Parts: sequence; structure tokens; C-alpha cells
Amino acid sequence: MAVTFRYARLEEYPQIAGFLDQYWAKDHIYVRDKKLFDWTFQRASHWEEPGYSFALAEDGGQLVGILGGIPFSFNSFGTSASGIWIANYVVRPDYRKGSTALQLLSVFRNMSRHAVVAFGINPATSAIYRVLRGEVLPYLPRRFALLPGGERRLEHLLAIAYPDWEAARRQALAGHFRPAKLDGHVAHGDSLPEQWDRVDWPAIARQTIGASRDADYLRWRYLDHPRFAYRMVTVTEGERTGLLVWRLETIRRSMPEGREDVDRIARIVELLPASERDGRLLLAAALGEMEAVGALGADFYGYHAGANRALEEAGFVDCGAIEDGERLPSRFQPLDGKGGGILSAMFLKEPAPGFGVADSAWYWTKSDSDQDRPN
Repeated sequence: MAVTFRYARLEEYPQIAGFLDQYWAKDHIYVRDKKLFDWTFQRASHWEEPGYSFALAEDGGQLVGILGGIPFSFNSFGTSASGIWIANYVVRPDYRKGSTALQLLSVFRNMSRHAVVAFGINPATSAIYRVLRGEVLPYLPRRFALLPGGERRLEHLLAIAYPDWEAARRQALAGHFRPAKLDGHVAHGDSLPEQWDRVDWPAIARQTIGASRDADYLRWRYLDHPRFAYRMVTVTEGERTGLLVWRLETIRRSMPEGREDVDRIARIVELLPASERDGRLLLAAALGEMEAVGALGADFYGYHAGANRALEEAGFVDCGAIEDGERLPSRFQPLDGKGGGILSAMFLKEPAPGFGVADSAWYWTKSDSDQDRPN
């Protein structure tokens, strides 16, 4: 029989979870957590179909492939269009020869969406995107800074992640990072500014490309997240208000008796200042909060040139520019040393400026798509 393609119904979650568990990753978070799966693939305000934004490939009623889609609004210098992030793209091994995989991808590509983005692809699959004339992007840059007293804690973390490393190697990597700059600045607010859609986001949108960070998106992505408690930091400057979003993550390691708490780290996922000065104040306020709750350091993944300059001024180091920097652990539930490099590909109906690190207008962070989620 011929393979057919359609969108998943809400009652089909058990079949999708079983397929994910068998062919994607054993005990994946979407297998363990239906609430998180529903939040990710049931964004009703951006999805016209009655079920999940999740495509299925079937042959004779048997599931042979899956592809998730997370719809979003794509912004290009103030102009909005529809976009979709694709995730969990897997075809059953006996169907990987032939056209099933390409047809499954086309389920979302054939929709009237300006941008189709595969965020966090396996490097081994990058060829399929090039064959389809998609653009495979540079790895998402990561910047990291210690907080005061964090160097020895980082060395301890590296000893757990890389037990075969000599002490000198751990010390050398930890020594590349310096404490972030703290000046005791206190934020003016800790919630989404009321005038965000009227004043703040339009000003940012005219200078950036990427997912629209309007109030609807920020509420869905952070305030309504079913598992993570994100923290908002705001600093007002004149009529504008800058926004930084971060969360605290407990680092745990696997032990025979279960998972053991090791330390805590801060993950910055948004840095949207009103000005360069506002960015410095946002970071100072957020870093003070992070130190107060015991984080050893903080990281940020993002392309945007302005955000990365602000981070560098605050003491963050580009992990890709130092020896062993890309070995700095990024997965903490549980801790492992597999690295955290994020490779992506995209299809755009119209070309957009590139991803030069020094001048990138792309505003794209680890919280896009489903990359910032529990392991």
C-alpha cells in the first residue's frame, strides 16, 4: 500500500509517544510528559487544524514516520509572516529508502508559511536539507560567564563530566572564564511590560529577524510553560523597557541510587534591551539575582550581534573561541559531556541577511523551537 500523510488527532498521543520511544529516543521527555507535549504541539492561536501540529506517515494504518511542527510568527525587520519549527523528524528504518522522508517533510513545507526551520538537527542529516536547497546554518554561538567563586565549582563539574581528564586540563578550561561584572543594579520590574506590544516589541522588530517576540509569544513561551519557571527582569529607560528572561537549572548526575544534585546554573534565554546602557543594566540586575540564588555561572545561546556584544562586555566568553570550550557541558538533567552544539537548517520563501557573528540581525536563542526543555 502507498504511504499516506496527515496531521495527528489529540487522542493519538499514545501512538506518537510509543513511536518516539522506539525510534527517536528511549524515555524521551515527550514520552514521559504529555503536558509538555501538548503545550509544544497544541498552540491553538497559531494552528488552524483541530489536532496536534504533528504530521504522521502511515502505511496500511501503521505509523511509519513522524514530524512535529511548532508554529510561530516570523518577523523580518518589522514585517510578519507565518513560520514553523520542525522537530522530532524520524522515519522507521525500513522506510528510509525511497521518498517517505522527503514527502513527510513536505507536509509542512507545502503549507503557506514563509519560514520552515529545523532547529537542532543531527549533523548526519544535514545533507537532506542541502538536497532540498535549504540553508544549513553555522552552529548557534554559546557564551558563558562564571559568577564570583564559580571557578572551583566549574572544575568540580568538569571532573564529573570528564573523569578521564587530568586536573590541568580541567583547570585550563575553567581558567578561560572570568567572573561576570556585578554592580549591584536592581531591576525595576519582574514581569512582562504592559506596553510591550505597543512600544517595545515594534522597536525591536524593526531591527531584527527571527521569531516575533510579541506579548502572545512571550506569555506562551515563558509564563505558561508547564515545567520551567522562567524569571523576567525589566529595566525602564525613558518610554522603553528592556527585557531579560532567564531560569535557574539544578545540575544533577546519574548515580546507582538515582540522580544526585551537583550544583546550579543560570540559563539566559532572552536579552532584548532598549539600548546598550539598558542592556548593561539588565545583565547586572539579572547576574545579581543569579548570584543570590547560588548559580555557579550563566550561559546564553544566540546569533544576535548586539546581544552578544552586551554579554561580552559583561564578562561572557565565546565558548567556540577557546580550547575545549565546546566541551563545556550543556546538558544537566543528568549531567553529561556530550556537548551542546546546536546545528540548524531552514527554508525561506525570500532570502534574508546572513548569520555573520559580527553583524547578525538574526535574533535567535536556545528557547526557539523546543531546544530549551527538560532532557
